[in-house]
Amino acid sequence: MIAIRPASSAEAQDLAAIGLAAWEKAIRVWGEDADRLRENAKEAYYDFCTRCWPDILVAEWDGELAGWGSCEKADDFITDLWVLPEYQGRGIGTALLEQIEAGIIERGFPAARLDTHARNLGAIRLFKRMGYRVTTYFVTYSEPLDEDIDKVEMIKEFESGSDPVDPGTDDYSLYDN
Repeated sequence: MIAIRPASSAEAQDLAAIGLAAWEKAIRVWGEDADRLRENAKEAYYDFCTRCWPDILVAEWDGELAGWGSCEKADDFITDLWVLPEYQGRGIGTALLEQIEAGIIERGFPAARLDTHARNLGAIRLFKRMGYRVTTYFVTYSEPLDEDIDKVEMIKEFESGSDPVDPGTDDYSLYDN
């Protein structure tokens, strides 16, 4: 059973470990050397989770920490969504995303925005199933990782009349809106 709740400051280290584990799984899929980047990524996750814990929602699966997500500046931009690899595929990312979106709607924004690595096809598939569309491809410098990263920005409009991607299709190419 999935439960979503606000994070506590005491969970920062555990949340950082969840983010790191999910990140390592994702980057290995596209052939990146996780070992080379691990220490910088570990520090970045711990820094974020200790600084921004009030903005983090936690997902539990049967009482165990399983994932977390954040809208760091309490605006319309979703900065993080991480689920432990052993809990992926159980609807935890979807449940977190729905709760984060509910907060964005409550704050009066007409859409949610996010970005993800351009080769993170699992995340892109999830976001497209949830009604997001790719708006931009860009390269940005990641200070914590000390390297350039290819990313896509995605948006989901909440207003009536927006057309989410048909969840029955398997067409998840990056640039199809």
